Amino acid sequence: MGHLFDGRLEIATIEQLHGDTGNTSGIPAHALVDTLEFLEEEIEEILEKKLKYPVDEMDREYVFFPAVSDYLMEPETLMGNLAVIHAAGDDDNWTIGTGYFDGINYGLFYSDRMMERIVKQLIGEVERLKGRKILIGECGHATRSAWYVPTFGGPDAPPVVNCLEYAYEQMSKGNIPLKNEKIPERVTYHDPCNIARSGWIVDQPRTILRSFVKDFVEMTPNGKDNYCCGGGGGLVSIDELHDYRMEIAGKVKAEQIERTGAELLIAPCANCKKQLKEIVEHYQLPCTVMGLHDLILRAIEIPGGKSPAERKEEAALFAM
Repeated sequence: MGHLFDGRLEIATIEQLHGDTGNTSGIPAHALVDTLEFLEEEIEEILEKKLKYPVDEMDREYVFFPAVSDYLMEPETLMGNLAVIHAAGDDDNWTIGTGYFDGINYGLFYSDRMMERIVKQLIGEVERLKGRKILIGECGHATRSAWYVPTFGGPDAPPVVNCLEYAYEQMSKGNIPLKNEKIPERVTYHDPCNIARSGWIVDQPRTILRSFVKDFVEMTPNGKDNYCCGGGGGLVSIDELHDYRMEIAGKVKAEQIERTGAELLIAPCANCKKQLKEIVEHYQLPCTVMGLHDLILRAIEIPGGKSPAERKEEAALFAM
């Protein structure tokens, strides 16, 4: 297992440190821009309003770093991020950089030397763009890795904000308009280990969910004591260990999910989403795994855009 683990992560880390793309998924900058343009078209179809991802804008409050794999695998999460930031009135207050755009740091698994080099790439991109804060996407690993920004960046290192903290703050201020009708499906929440076990981000996502979910149920146990998804520590990246992840590491999690009777399972972490989607498929659980911002996208009311009632009516007509 160690050989597979080290080899898989070593390839990604080498690409991040020395490769042409400089990120763990091997996404070139031009592909990033193409993806963002595609997502802008998608969100316009959903909300009937043009929203734009800012790229390489200078002197912004936030520079955004999700898990780079989100650009390949989690479009709804990224569209939810855009919708929240737009609703909060921060269109001109954030940017995505093309010089470096990966929140993942596999130095976390290797050594302080690798960790420091990758953290300094993150800080360097913020400095290049003259940004002031690091905004991390829905990724437990990226959030935990960013803990080390002050360690390696010194007293002048940019502050780190997770997008869940940002969404919570904006909702607390009443800046995120939501539809009157609540999400009807039963919803439960999985706590990613990297952001919950320290007590850093536990209550905020629950407060957000309860604001627009009709039937929210907790797992048992939950919060700081919630079970790991079964793919933590990089295990989720090893396809050769799929059976172990399902039958050993994931079995307890599958039973925990099933006991909730939830139709929607919210997991704000790229690694957790991958593992939990495979668990749901393996055990044929009747629920859908998604990010928190995916669900916010369903509930948000964008001024000047299509109303939630209109979106629901259109979806019903499309399904006929």
